[in-house]
Amino acid sequence: MKLFKSTIAVLALASAALFAAAGCAEAATYARCSSRPAGDWPIEPEAYVKRNCSFCHGPAVEGRYVAPRLAGQHADYVATQMLRLRDKTRDNPFSRKHMGYAAAETLPGNDCEIGHYLASLPAQPANDGVEALVGQGEEIFKRGIPEDNIPACQFCHGPQGQGIGVFPRLSGQSYYYLRRRLGEWVEGYSAVAAHMPAISKKLSPEQVDAVTSYLSFQQ
Repeated sequence: MKLFKSTIAVLALASAALFAAAGCAEAATYARCSSRPAGDWPIEPEAYVKRNCSFCHGPAVEGRYVAPRLAGQHADYVATQMLRLRDKTRDNPFSRKHMGYAAAETLPGNDCEIGHYLASLPAQPANDGVEALVGQGEEIFKRGIPEDNIPACQFCHGPQGQGIGVFPRLSGQSYYYLRRRLGEWVEGYSAVAAHMPAISKKLSPEQVDAVTSYLSFQQ
């Protein structure tokens, strides 16, 4: 059993690396913060986050309804999204209305600093999904839906939904936020995302509810 789990983890990481490479090809704005440790830029990230993020994302940036949880999100993804907000490729209505200005007012050199700080914050699951759908959602997350050519979510987002490179951490995000985000790809927003628009269009409403419910209960 341990060998089987290890094999799955290795396959997930390898697949994620391949998909990440595809994501980089589609968006040159992929940020890499791992080689830029925290503390290199003249910014106090805690004060910045409290001043600029907590009103919409919650006092502990734990997320509020359509505003995603930032606590625990990994630095590469945070910095990448700040870049995409500036170049307007993250173009869904809430992002453009509320985040475009905030990103424009932040120096690009500070994105990784903010990302490192957010990644260091403890993250609690939203626990707001439909409990009866968790089992079905776990199956989709871990195995995908082979008959519909839908890959397992873990191949890009990691075995625990922790996020890898250009792909975000999903574990613990609000059911309402994740469901709306999938809906935005169906509507044609943020088409720069590597594979999500095509995948979102294949999911039925029940499958969307199931996988987003499952993720909302994860740490």
